[in-house]
Amino acid sequence: MFKRNTSVDAVKDFEGSGGKFLNKSGMYNDVTIKALVYDEAENGGAVINFYINHQGEDQVVYGDLRVANKGGAENKIGHETLNELLVVLDVDGLDEPVEAELPIGKKKASKDVMVFEEIAEELVTIKIMNKYSVWNNNIMEKTVISKFYRNDDKATAAEIVLDAEKPGEVALGTKFGKDEEFAQNVKYEDGLTAEQVNAWLKAKKPKGTAGAGAAASSKPSFKKPTKKFGK
Repeated sequence: MFKRNTSVDAVKDFEGSGGKFLNKSGMYNDVTIKALVYDEAENGGAVINFYINHQGEDQVVYGDLRVANKGGAENKIGHETLNELLVVLDVDGLDEPVEAELPIGKKKASKDVMVFEEIAEELVTIKIMNKYSVWNNNIMEKTVISKFYRNDDKATAAEIVLDAEKPGEVALGTKFGKDEEFAQNVKYEDGLTAEQVNAWLKAKKPKGTAGAGAAASSKPSFKKPTKKFGK
């Protein structure tokens, strides 16, 4: 199904801050990753979602971390982002996901999911970016996890790798300081404008407001796992 080994050679340093909920562009400190949830689509695509706690609020972040495309082919960008997380958390790799039950359904009802056992109760700092696009002539909003930082010193994966190679020569947390300046940026796609999206948000996200001529994006459907961890 899925297995990931951490690679220090694969680390790349890519180019307001948030409240309790990770739903707006910004930097979020002291985020506890309670579980990484593996969600595989019927078409072979797969994403990893995040069951986290931030400032006392348990929540699921659907961070658009795609690790497999339609047909099961590896999504390179998604794997690079996942690899950064593993380096930041000092995790050697991920084995196949296992069955588990988490309180992430409606009204926190239990739900059967697949999770990676190697990551649980891990502290990290996360950069979130809001992205707006168009699908079927409707405005779509995504909360994208764009970067991870080691929680205590805000080091990126690239800084951690370089510091291991050249101890004492790297100013850990430098990239975080630069990223923080632009942390509240929002990305607009498919010809959308900030004014168009703001009007849509103000109107409480109605359907059919994307405008004529907007490009269409694809939206995958995901199947539900049926088994429970330990059963």
